[in-house]
Amino acid sequence: MKKYNFLLFLLLILTGLTSCDNGLGTPKSESHTTAHEYDPSIPQNKSAATPDIDLTQKESNRWIWQKPELVIRKLGNLDNKTVVDIGAGPYGYFSFIVAGKTSAKKVIALDIDEEAVKFMQDARKLLPDARRDKFETRLVKPDDPMLNPSEADVVLIVNTVTYFNDPVDYLTNLRRGISEGGRLVIIDFKKRTTPIGPNLSDRIAIGELEIILKKAGYRNIEFDDRTLDYQYIVTGYK
Repeated sequence: MKKYNFLLFLLLILTGLTSCDNGLGTPKSESHTTAHEYDPSIPQNKSAATPDIDLTQKESNRWIWQKPELVIRKLGNLDNKTVVDIGAGPYGYFSFIVAGKTSAKKVIALDIDEEAVKFMQDARKLLPDARRDKFETRLVKPDDPMLNPSEADVVLIVNTVTYFNDPVDYLTNLRRGISEGGRLVIIDFKKRTTPIGPNLSDRIAIGELEIILKKAGYRNIEFDDRTLDYQYIVTGYK
């Protein structure tokens, strides 16, 4: 039932968000094997699943606390840009918003969960015909985003960076796939008690993330811990 509820929700996203013409387009480790949550009838490979937020919090609530329209604006001008969403599963939440409602040239939704990739690929048909061809899914490795050199102009990582086995190594490797001057946007839970989100032990403090990004070679790091109530937004540039 959750699968079909989300398909309905996705349709509402794609028909209800402010369009790019109105400004929206401008502005895992083995030690943590939490699975994406699907309808129980859908087979899952839990050992391959990427972690996500507590999905007992319905996706409709996510609209309230994660403020996706504001998040998309934080990605900057997406005109003719390739946007990569790392850990996009289980349902491609931000990937479909970017593909359906911005002027991005291409959206690549990455996940290490085969079921997540299959779901997103199947849900691609819900996009308008003119936007469907710019949406791509990829099954990748837990320690490698498998991007081509300089392939991405903007990379988005939501609720995922804390689960990289070696975040410095992963983000260093990721830099090779980002174009010169391109940006990385990381959104994750603040390291304090919040009504939703993972255990505090599974969170990275914003100051710790700054150290990680600097070690990985990112520059001009920007911090925003005010836009979202429960999460911070950190941006780094290649």
